[in-house]
Amino acid sequence: MSQKINKILEDREQIHGDAEENFARAGRGWGALLGINDIPAWQVALMMDFFKSVRCVSNPLHEDNWLDKLGYTQHGMKITNDS
Repeated sequence: MSQKINKILEDREQIHGDAEENFARAGRGWGALLGINDIPAWQVALMMDFFKSVRCVSNPLHEDNWLDKLGYTQHGMKITNDS
């Protein structure tokens, strides 16, 4: 399973760029929309994981949601370990 998630994350990084940079951008944008300080990248990872949890509730058989949850968790761990 770990190899599958790593492959997905590598593919998405090639398509979308560095996850931590993207999470930081999302945190700045979400903070601005909410009129609050920037949301840290690690919290963005948690929020995205939660979003995937909501999707799992509505469709628990869709493997992509589960894989994405694991990917967001892995990104969050990497971000906090790099800090």
